[in-house]
Amino acid sequence: MFLNNDYTLLTGILLFVLRYCLFAGIAFFVFYVWKKKEYIHLKLNQKQPVIRQIKSELLYSATTLLIYSVSVLLLIYWYQMGYTTIYSKIETYGYGYFFLSILMMVVLHDAYFYWSHKLMHQLPFLFRFHKIHHFSHNPNPWSAFSFHPIEAIISLGIIPIIIFIIPVHPYALFVFSTFMTLYNVYIHLGYKLNFLFLGSLTQNTAENHDLHHRVSKYNYGLYFSFWDRIMKTYK
Repeated sequence: MFLNNDYTLLTGILLFVLRYCLFAGIAFFVFYVWKKKEYIHLKLNQKQPVIRQIKSELLYSATTLLIYSVSVLLLIYWYQMGYTTIYSKIETYGYGYFFLSILMMVVLHDAYFYWSHKLMHQLPFLFRFHKIHHFSHNPNPWSAFSFHPIEAIISLGIIPIIIFIIPVHPYALFVFSTFMTLYNVYIHLGYKLNFLFLGSLTQNTAENHDLHHRVSKYNYGLYFSFWDRIMKTYK
């Protein structure tokens, strides 16, 4: 699973870029090109995002993907030095734990995302970076990774937390990161399509996050809404 350092950067770039372009590209093509007129009644903001916004999002997304790709080198280094709890054989903990670890990563990430996101809104020196993401007043799939480089680095903070605390298999990390990318594209879709598998009282939706881009003091969560409900920032 862990490649030689000579190929790690290239592999990381291909993995992150192709996955993001696949998810965001298909979503954008379906809802903003192919079926734009058919689904317009579900559009949360009836205006279409302007070309200037999309160009900016593509530029910042490319920077984010580059940072994410380079970070793989650091993960490999920590693994090779024996600093992480990453294990190589699924049988070490079994398949039950394999799937449980994915759920644990999602729950941990949701907590990390909520509090880091909220801090970026409350602390002026952090909001100067986060406001780049809020330039996307009309969210669309390309808004998902449109971060200032500093915010991109902050968003990566969940990875050390995971690999230093939870025994985790590389394939579980891959599934988690794929789900994270897909869900990030979904909540930035800009359409009222609530794919609820946990119910409206628990799950964060595209509609919730679209409101956050318009009224930034509400709905800081990523996957779930319970942190927003506990902290009374849900709307």
